[in-house]
Amino acid sequence: MNKIYRYCLDTKSDDPKCIIRNYLQERKIKYSDKYLLVFEISDSAPYFNDVINFMNAKLKDEPQIRCEYSKKELAEAKYLDIWLKKYSGYPQPDDVDDIKDSYLNYTFDMTNYCTECGNGLVQKDSFYLKKSFNIEKIRFGGVYWIYDTFFITTELRDLFIKEKFTGIEFIPVKNIKTKQIVDNIVQLKINAIFPEKLKFDTKEVINCKSCNTIKKLKKNDSEIFAPKDILKDLDKDFYLSKEFTGGGLLCCQYVLISNRVYKFFVDNKIKNINAEPIKFI
Repeated sequence: MNKIYRYCLDTKSDDPKCIIRNYLQERKIKYSDKYLLVFEISDSAPYFNDVINFMNAKLKDEPQIRCEYSKKELAEAKYLDIWLKKYSGYPQPDDVDDIKDSYLNYTFDMTNYCTECGNGLVQKDSFYLKKSFNIEKIRFGGVYWIYDTFFITTELRDLFIKEKFTGIEFIPVKNIKTKQIVDNIVQLKINAIFPEKLKFDTKEVINCKSCNTIKKLKKNDSEIFAPKDILKDLDKDFYLSKEFTGGGLLCCQYVLISNRVYKFFVDNKIKNINAEPIKFI
């Protein structure tokens, strides 16, 4: 695993005399300056410490940091956390003034819903989508606002059934205009809950004053850990985490998949996912 440091600068204010760009060019570090000056450097790269010290002296803001895993690390992971690279559209209805007329009331039981932090929704009906929702090419996608919910083609659903993946069910999706079931897409609903809370370095703790729910936001450069002794009890291919992260429309659970699901994605060239290993210690 390497940590990738990403810098994004305003050339006019941060590098008016091209000092940073000249420095990068001398060390053959690629960058883009079409709109902003953007470059990345791995903690395993030559000149890494020199570059970080140089940039720290030039800038007040810290770089964005993320973890990058090798193919071997991903392939050997017992379980992985996944999220989508691209989203398309919104659950319907999406443009309403009254929350009672929104997708929330169409699809969810809102009895325990917290309007402050987004916690407490329980699905009661299908999701409604626009006919223009395009999933045929990516086969595994999602819409904005519901980041722990995925939609797949019926062709992919049949492959999931053939593989006998566990912890999931398939829910019909409806068209918002016709109210009829869409015949080429289903919701992949995850029913299993991971037995332990995940551990990671915390960037921020959100304590909702309305419902008293506490959420921890993970640092981008933090690995995710779980107790090693629960491995023997993990018998599902898909899990949702016990904990929630984010607030409002960003409120969601972590989605965890087994090694064999990840290998299925690789073998079937499902490219619309990011993944990071769960480390069991």
